[in-house]
Amino acid sequence: MKLRMQVLIGILALGAIVVGVLFRLVIPHVRNSFEELEDKDVLAHVARTENAIRAELTALESTADDWGAWSDTAAFVRGEAPKYVEANLTDAIFENLRLSFMVFYDVSGRLVLARGFDLDSGAAVGPAPDVVDGVGRALTSLRPADETESSVRLLDLGGRYGLVAFHPVLNSQHAPPSEGVVVVGRVLTPREVARLAAQVELPLDIRPLSAETIPAGVVEALSGATGSVAWHRGTKEVEGYGLWMATGGAPAVLSFAIPRTMFEAGQRTLRYLTGALLALLGALGTAFLVFLNSRVLARTARLSRDVSRISVSNDRAERVSVTGKDELADLGTHVNGMLASIEKSSSALERSEKRYRNLFASSPDPIYITSIDGAFVDVNKAFVELFGYAKEEIMALPAGALYVHTEDRRAFRAAIENEGFVAGYPLTLRRKDGAHLRCLLTSIVEDSPDGTGRVYQGILRDVTELLRQQEKLEYLATHDPLTGLLTRGALDEVMKLEVARAVRNLERLAVFYLDLDKFKEVNDTLGHAAGDRLLQEVAVRLRESLRASDAVARLGGDEFVALLPGIESPRDAEIAAEKLLRALREAFRVNDYEHGLSASIGIALCPDDGESPKHLLQRADAAMYSVKTQGRDGWKRFGPAADAPSKS
Repeated sequence: MKLRMQVLIGILALGAIVVGVLFRLVIPHVRNSFEELEDKDVLAHVARTENAIRAELTALESTADDWGAWSDTAAFVRGEAPKYVEANLTDAIFENLRLSFMVFYDVSGRLVLARGFDLDSGAAVGPAPDVVDGVGRALTSLRPADETESSVRLLDLGGRYGLVAFHPVLNSQHAPPSEGVVVVGRVLTPREVARLAAQVELPLDIRPLSAETIPAGVVEALSGATGSVAWHRGTKEVEGYGLWMATGGAPAVLSFAIPRTMFEAGQRTLRYLTGALLALLGALGTAFLVFLNSRVLARTARLSRDVSRISVSNDRAERVSVTGKDELADLGTHVNGMLASIEKSSSALERSEKRYRNLFASSPDPIYITSIDGAFVDVNKAFVELFGYAKEEIMALPAGALYVHTEDRRAFRAAIENEGFVAGYPLTLRRKDGAHLRCLLTSIVEDSPDGTGRVYQGILRDVTELLRQQEKLEYLATHDPLTGLLTRGALDEVMKLEVARAVRNLERLAVFYLDLDKFKEVNDTLGHAAGDRLLQEVAVRLRESLRASDAVARLGGDEFVALLPGIESPRDAEIAAEKLLRALREAFRVNDYEHGLSASIGIALCPDDGESPKHLLQRADAAMYSVKTQGRDGWKRFGPAADAPSKS
């Protein structure tokens, strides 16, 4: 079989294998990847929706706290404030706080008052019986230990749901004993659900968990550990579901349906890429075959015919003989005869030497030859230009004079003597002007050209700029480009190590979650450039106020996290927080204006508040949010041990 036919069959077989792998392995894998990305996006929407509802509950809890921790409310439930309702429970209060109802119970559990308000029409109404009954059942189901603390619930109100906050009725100093319970709530009417949907920018629906309204597969999936699921309804829509446990009835399901935009875009892209790849493979295969035929196959066939002709003519001047059944086999049969001729051809050797000298002189890579004792035998132009010496100066220097570290010379000689060569050997060399060059050396030991001894012959590659760029990229990967602090990704890695060390060494680790107060006003009044400069100054003060062993990261915007390992006691963390607040209150000078800052700091301790980096951050964030809601400019530890933020 001729060589052309063998190559053609091989290319066709290889193309068939590539296409088979593409359609059997690559395309299904990529399609599944698009579906996984879509599912992650949907679950992120579900989480965002749940966070929005949590925010609503938190706001209601704050409202309940305002009304419950009030001496006037305590007097009212005792029957000692006859004008309380007229003065405080006005339509404007309900509308401004977006409350659907307020219910008051005395300490014995007797219903004192229930007021309702229709947020859709903006008018006072009598509270629906299902609301009062649902609130009463929920209050009864609370454990006795909970009856002195606030609580928030998603409440089943007989087919519809409400967001409810309970708070004990205390005096204005939050001091017990409790005089009763105040309950505030918001019924999730279609209008309220639509408001939440607009807030999260999703077509949100809230309904009971029921096999009649939700696909059976979704019901089964929601009962799992995650409580959320992405459900593909055909090729056009994907649905997101999140399970929310409700008090007094069936769990609520948050759901929405959105177009499968990401999946459809991925499918279109996959089709386009598949077509383009097949076309490219076809074009490359054809081009390769044409190139191979013109540059190899046709020339090999022509060479075979010429060699055969010379063999038949028996012209000894050509010194060629030919045998064989195909082109390459014929050529290989007569290599031995050609070797005998090459051995006697001094002209061929001279041409080879000339080519070698041309390559040595014109090579863009620095090339050198030195004796074993380090004296330069020869260098090319690129070598001279790299080190900035004249060639005469180079030739007068010992090779060791170019090394920044003398021990590198000894290590190099030991390595090359052991193996006979080195490849990609890292060295730091010195230019004539004193600049350091970071190079990779490839060198061999061989006989000198005159046969009088052994020499080192090598090629240098200057990788100084390449390594500088790599180091810069590595720095940018872990540090915020504006402030130079750690990024969120770098913080995750550092925090894992610090938590593990604290647990292993039985030490405390303090996690600070810091948010600048009213930083948006700086951007609005002075501009974003001034805001960026202010953030840079804040970063400097944070580093200066903490220890060298502490880590500081910027999460984005005006949010920062600090890790303080080796804390002896919780009071040490509190002292550090007070120091940070004092440092930030000192005026910053930006654009000829002095601007003071305050901050809200949440503190979580490991292992006191948890041994998981994720939970510690969440709890520090929760403590910081509590400072925000209670006046800003202070710190607070996570947990019931510090109900109010501390000011320094």
